Amino acid sequence: MGFHRKLAATLGATALAVSGVAVNLAAAGTAAAAACDHVSASDISNGVVVVVGGAKAYKEPASKCTAVMSMAPGHNLNAWCYTVNSYGNQWVRVNEGWIYNGHVALKSGSVKHC
Repeated sequence: MGFHRKLAATLGATALAVSGVAVNLAAAGTAAAAACDHVSASDISNGVVVVVGGAKAYKEPASKCTAVMSMAPGHNLNAWCYTVNSYGNQWVRVNEGWIYNGHVALKSGSVKHC
């Protein structure tokens, strides 16, 4: 009787672990698909950011999305607002598109959440 209980417990734990992996994989696939979904943004801030180390502007806030422009270091940009994408990364909306926050520095003003 003890063997059957241990076997049932092991099989139950394995089934839960496998279903957890399936749920995690499904969630990861959804996050990747959602990364390039349209994010509404409007010019609600008075911030100016400067490009540091070069940057690309993207159509939506994720590097998996379409790049629309490359910028050299020192380029000043009007910062509209910022958002956090499905990967947990902060992106700033500028006239040219979305730029990863790690590629810009705040020069003046402030940048509000979109």
